[in-house]
Amino acid sequence: MGDLVSLFASEDQALRSSINAVWDSYHGARDSGADPFYSAVRVASTVDRLGLAFAAGYSAALEHMIPDVTLPCALCVTEADGNHPRAIKASLKASNAGSGYTLDGAKTFVTFGNMAKTLIVAARVGERSDGTPQLAVVRIPADREGISLNELPAIPFVPEIPHARVEFHEVSVDAGERMSGDGYLDYVKPFRTVEDIHVFATASAYLLGLAKRCAGPADWMSELCALIATLDRLRAAPPLDPGVHVALHGVTRNLSRLFSTDEFATVWKGAPAEERARWERDQKLLQVANTAREARFRKAASQLGLC
Repeated sequence: MGDLVSLFASEDQALRSSINAVWDSYHGARDSGADPFYSAVRVASTVDRLGLAFAAGYSAALEHMIPDVTLPCALCVTEADGNHPRAIKASLKASNAGSGYTLDGAKTFVTFGNMAKTLIVAARVGERSDGTPQLAVVRIPADREGISLNELPAIPFVPEIPHARVEFHEVSVDAGERMSGDGYLDYVKPFRTVEDIHVFATASAYLLGLAKRCAGPADWMSELCALIATLDRLRAAPPLDPGVHVALHGVTRNLSRLFSTDEFATVWKGAPAEERARWERDQKLLQVANTAREARFRKAASQLGLC
């Protein structure tokens, strides 16, 4: 709990308004010994918009899943037909030139793709006996020969967060750059939950920082602290554990409830008008993938005999 207390005791009162300031602050927190989760939470408590809180949470989620990854980093999964295993057409094949592989294909929507130093790419390596795709994940530098990145137009909310289309044409991949395990079960599928945990934590931290700046109600801030502490516990659990999905469902419901309280309205009365306008625009971010989250909750609740 000491890290949570430090959110109130921190002497760093600088308000961060850019992606680069988020990266610098995050790396500074990591260098000081904070783990990825609390590095991201600390940074998010000092930003002036939800999109920058997302940037910190997304980075921490990737570092949580792949501890020695070089940041900024981007996970490359989504293709023209979506991000389900059957939609993945990018291929990773054994190289004719040696012990490595050749990567070909395209990813249509990669968050931070054009800013990343490292790309984590999901690709098809074959099929199982039942016909389902077998996926692998590789970690490669973003500037490797054969990779092209094209920035996409900004989306209607959190426009500070860039996205790119990434194409791979006969990209050489060393054998050691293929990550161990099953690409889908060990990386793509669990990342959905790992990202949710970290992003909801940094969204809560942003609102906590906002409330501090605006002298918001202590009761309301205490509920945000409780959500962050709960998410801290959840990130230590296996992300595919049904109990995690059930608890995460409770966290998201409570966070949504806090948005409709009189206390939240009081916070906004003391906030800059432009910051409130950004919140009204950007809160849609927290609803992205709601359908998938609800499906995971229903399945998990059934597995645990809750419904």
